[in-house]
Amino acid sequence: MTAALEVQGITITLKRIIELLEAEDEDDYGILKPSDYTFKTALNLISSAYDQMGSSFPKASVSTDDEGGIRLSWTRHNPKRVVRLFCPSSAEKKVDIYHSTAEDYAIEDVFEAATLVNWLEWFNKI
Repeated sequence: MTAALEVQGITITLKRIIELLEAEDEDDYGILKPSDYTFKTALNLISSAYDQMGSSFPKASVSTDDEGGIRLSWTRHNPKRVVRLFCPSSAEKKVDIYHSTAEDYAIEDVFEAATLVNWLEWFNKI
């Protein structure tokens, strides 16, 4: 993979997060637009992780939950690995990271970008 293609992971992820701001405020299922808190939290974690990982930062799928939180998801099929970062809509809730394989899974609190970097580096291992 060329360096230009690898850099796309961060570019695509940031573009997807920013596009969430352009969504309608809400629909029948809840809030669609992320809260200011969750937007800043997600951007800070992603930017810090990219600073540490550089071009190996993988692209993520991005969505909001019904309260205005942001979910970022990285999925690999071979070997089966999933990493999901949950940034809540307010500081009253903790940022969590979920990681799984075909045999095991766990959830842990995220206090700094190093936790995200650790699990994204694990995700990238083949």
